[in-house]
Amino acid sequence: MRKLKIKDVVMAALFTALYLIFYMVASGCAMIIGPIGHAISPGICGFLTGAIFIFMTRKIGRFGQFTIMQAICMLLFSIMGAGYLPWLITSMVAAILTDLIASRSEKPAVWKVALASGVFHVGQAWGAIVPSWFFLESYKASWTNRGQTAESMDAMIKWTSGAMGVLSTVIVFALSFAGVYLGWLILRKHLEKKATPVEESTEESAE
Repeated sequence: MRKLKIKDVVMAALFTALYLIFYMVASGCAMIIGPIGHAISPGICGFLTGAIFIFMTRKIGRFGQFTIMQAICMLLFSIMGAGYLPWLITSMVAAILTDLIASRSEKPAVWKVALASGVFHVGQAWGAIVPSWFFLESYKASWTNRGQTAESMDAMIKWTSGAMGVLSTVIVFALSFAGVYLGWLILRKHLEKKATPVEESTEESAE
């Protein structure tokens, strides 16, 4: 397992900055879709950022890269006033699992990166789904105290509680998984040109 170096941390931060741009785009798309969009917005982001996940595993490829990405995101959201402890916990646990899946070896197979992206973004989605499952009233009270209306919270909770929370989880995972394969299709020729014949052979056998 290769350890992160300072240059890797800097590169992870740059990838995170690019990731956040797509995150904002995904949030805009979610607003257009309506309440269900809020529940699956991490999946929309995952679908748009699959190429970033592929690039990170190819350009950094060290354990901790996705944990750093998620930590930066959570820090910025907290500074913006959107911090929420259950969201932080589910997101960071998922980020560590993501690293365990896709950051323990150099150039992991594409399916591993896709699985990792699914876990990463489900962790974000569970920041709203888990509270809706287990402590709904305190979750609702927390956000209404921050300025959300009871009506808007009820509309969002509809898609994150009970069976709808399970459905939203599946959708988020599927979108994020598919996004990595879309990113791979876009980047494959570029990455193969950069790779040596030996690296190409290793990568193909890993897949």
